[in-house]
Amino acid sequence: MMFKEITQTKIYLQILEQIKENIISGNLKIGDRLPSERQWAEQLGVSRATIREAIRALEMIGLVRCQQGEGNFISDQFEDTFTQPLTIMFWLNRSEIREVQELRRALEIESAMLAASKMTDAQYESLEKLCTAIEIETNESARANYDKQFHYEIAIISDNKLIKNILSSASDLIEALIKDIRIAILRDPDNFSVIDVHHRSILNALRENEPLKAAQAMSTHMDMIDQFVKQISSEQV
Repeated sequence: MMFKEITQTKIYLQILEQIKENIISGNLKIGDRLPSERQWAEQLGVSRATIREAIRALEMIGLVRCQQGEGNFISDQFEDTFTQPLTIMFWLNRSEIREVQELRRALEIESAMLAASKMTDAQYESLEKLCTAIEIETNESARANYDKQFHYEIAIISDNKLIKNILSSASDLIEALIKDIRIAILRDPDNFSVIDVHHRSILNALRENEPLKAAQAMSTHMDMIDQFVKQISSEQV
């Protein structure tokens, strides 16, 4: 990997740019170890203290993972990277919860469409087991966790890392803003059968490799969640 001497202005941004160049060129990839503070300071012509501050900044934005006694690495975990900036942006823009749900809705539908054309038999079996677990589970919290995993696995099957990470962040933000929303939805036993039917419809469309059918099934499911987000949001005003 190649690093060149930099000026003192906005050090971490310049280091970020050089890391990006090395990633694009193939010299750096996920999980790779970065130079030590001493090596980096010598290569870039700055002090170790400056490098240390830059590394902290890169760690905060989620690009670098610092491991005590091991060194600094290109991060391999990005799920949490999006959540904090998304949350901060939410508050700064005085956004409404419905806007986050609208984002999530769009991503869930696209995720289902992509997954319908890519799902393997093994992935279907995994989703089918989750569907069954949701249907037979009586504990609200456990059922909510299975429900969340069901949606997350569809995002994984979509094979789009940006959708998976942003969708996870949007979902986490909604649940942070409306505490235990999944449990609130599942608290009413009448919703159990409706949600189970929704999940089975989504699963069947995925198994049949029908993208448009999967999108429609997910849209119907999101309609129900939209209503709960709207209802619970109005109660919190």
